[in-house]
Amino acid sequence: MQKNILNKILTIGIGLIWLANGLMCKVLNLVPRHQKIVGNILGDGFAKPLTISIGVLEIFMAVWIFSG
Repeated sequence: MQKNILNKILTIGIGLIWLANGLMCKVLNLVPRHQKIVGNILGDGFAKPLTISIGVLEIFMAVWIFSG
């Protein structure tokens, strides 16, 4: 029983981390450093759309984690 509770807590925590990083840090650009990193690696011209795309994929990851 305790193992199931711990598993649920860890699953929710990991999902929330993916959700926060995807939505707040990348899609809403509350942490501009993420977009700067993408710009440094892949070019400034594509930084914004690629950062948003990465954020959306991270949100999908959170949904997948929550669904499992």
